[in-house]
Amino acid sequence: MIAGIIEDDHDAGRELLAAIGNAPQPAWEERAGEMQALAERWRAHGAMLEQAVFPALGTGALGAGEGSVGEFRDLHRTVAGLAEDLARRAPSGETDGHWLTDFERLKAAFDTQCERESGALVRQIRERLTPDAIGEMTRRARALRQPRAA
Repeated sequence: MIAGIIEDDHDAGRELLAAIGNAPQPAWEERAGEMQALAERWRAHGAMLEQAVFPALGTGALGAGEGSVGEFRDLHRTVAGLAEDLARRAPSGETDGHWLTDFERLKAAFDTQCERESGALVRQIRERLTPDAIGEMTRRARALRQPRAA
């Protein structure tokens, strides 16, 4: 089901963030590689949301107190943007302390996104969509993850 794909992305992101956070000092090359992997994973996660999940849910409010598709998009863009920025900056071995501060901001935004998706978004998918619609959403999400033939 689509919820499993969403949770797999969250788990993979958490593992990458843990590897980045636990890297010995200075370890900028290692951090750069892991952050690039997170940025790529989160681009794929965003593509899945945009092409498989959000179209099925529509553009309005999801439910009382659960926000809107637009709010989920904004949160995802924040996380993806921070990951891409940190991936770009890591190889420079930034020593002014801003990289690590921004990394902490990324972790907080990531945790918020995962919490909201695992709760409100998955709940709305289960409550608002038919089993057939969920199956189609899941097939579309899996197809987006398949490598394309050249």
